[in-house]
Amino acid sequence: MIGAESPSSDVESATLIGRNVSFRLAGQILSALINVGGMVLLGNFLGSSGYGNYAFYYALIPLIASMSDLGVGAIITREIARNRADGPRLLGDAICIKAAVSGALLLVGGTLAWTIFDPLRATLLTVVLAAALMDFSQDISVWVFRAHERQDLESLLLLVSQIGWVAGIAACAALGASLVSFLATATAAFAVRLGVGAWILSRRMYRPRFAPEWARIRRLVLQGIPFGLAMLGIVLYGRIGVLMLQTLASASQVALFNVAYMLSQPLGFISTAVSMSTYPVFSRDVLRGPAAVRPTLLQAIKYQIVVALPLTAGLFFASDRLVPLLFHREGFAGAALAIRVMSTGLVFIFMNLMSRYLLTAMDRQRLYLRAVLGGLVVNAAFGMLLIPSYGFLGACAGQLAGELTIFIVCQAALSKYIGAMDLVRTAWRPLAAAVFMGLVVFSVRQSALFLIGAAGVLAYAAMLLALRAISADEIQILRCVYVSFGLPGSARLKRAAERS
Repeated sequence: MIGAESPSSDVESATLIGRNVSFRLAGQILSALINVGGMVLLGNFLGSSGYGNYAFYYALIPLIASMSDLGVGAIITREIARNRADGPRLLGDAICIKAAVSGALLLVGGTLAWTIFDPLRATLLTVVLAAALMDFSQDISVWVFRAHERQDLESLLLLVSQIGWVAGIAACAALGASLVSFLATATAAFAVRLGVGAWILSRRMYRPRFAPEWARIRRLVLQGIPFGLAMLGIVLYGRIGVLMLQTLASASQVALFNVAYMLSQPLGFISTAVSMSTYPVFSRDVLRGPAAVRPTLLQAIKYQIVVALPLTAGLFFASDRLVPLLFHREGFAGAALAIRVMSTGLVFIFMNLMSRYLLTAMDRQRLYLRAVLGGLVVNAAFGMLLIPSYGFLGACAGQLAGELTIFIVCQAALSKYIGAMDLVRTAWRPLAAAVFMGLVVFSVRQSALFLIGAAGVLAYAAMLLALRAISADEIQILRCVYVSFGLPGSARLKRAAERS
């Protein structure tokens, strides 16, 4: 399944991927819950207008971070995955590049902020800039852990950062702190995580070897810039709704859109879990040709679709119940409609997240950049056209149109590995199960939210099994992943597998 040489190594490789997906999912689920908790704290303390201002400045963090390594992070991960013996030298190169770029951005950005803006805005922008340079995507330790397929360590760092952030948010709310203090909690939490990651890397793996060569550094940067520009475009079109609403509408409209964004888009962490866990595998297998890539790619696509469709149905039908549960102040009622609209694009979001790393593993990050630029143009055009009249709904429409554009371009690029009929054969059973789930959820929509969720999950799982959407080999791999953690019942499952 992973392009290995024997069935046993196939299972071992798939089990390792499954373990990494499990670690990353666990970390990201906890992170998402912390994000929701922080959003609720901020929304209830600051109100829709104050939260809108916070969301505007916080949206600048990933925007700035996306290019603060010149896109080299993904290239470093790919190259270490292909040749781990070069890890210490590549780590040294990464530190040199990151230090030079971050230092220049901090100097230039800080100087411009204090020259152009009033002290309050300059302080806010300086805090945001410092946080962006230490964003999770910019942590060099994380790049190395990914290359070595140590999602457990990456997830640990994520939780260190998130726990520090939400603790700071809670402290600021208790003390009635200013907007600057709320934003500064992210900067402090990121700094702590950066230090912890460097310590773990030096103790558990290796230390950097500094032997910079201009030709090698130049090659890394030239390969990284297209990916970095693509990430800048991704963040921009993900946040352009916030930026355009801030300009063309109001802070309250920003809040409604951001609630929908925070409750739908971050679900992409489920997609990213498998995308990042398979990224080192794809980086190696792509050197062996399409035949080595196709089996793993088909399994990855199936995972994306199987997971995205029930989330779409759940968010679509439960949004009316979810928003009042999370927000008790006035001004958030329209968020339910925004969530329903945004949820319809989850399948495209999941597939695009996978394409981001798949195309980079194939050394085709320039093509992904073109896809993102197309999506950005479409998103901005829809926003300019619709936001003045429809507010947050116009921003939602632009977001979906951008995702669809990226999906079309990326799938066209991957047609040599998978065709349209492959997608249809992979999707029809999960789609039928999701439709059945939606009918069940709709029929019990007046019940308690927990019961609605349980009924939906059971209905979807039952229909997947009835339609045989999950093969016997896939069930066997799931068992192997379970056994690998030594959980209760593992010994019995292992004996049963040996007998079969």
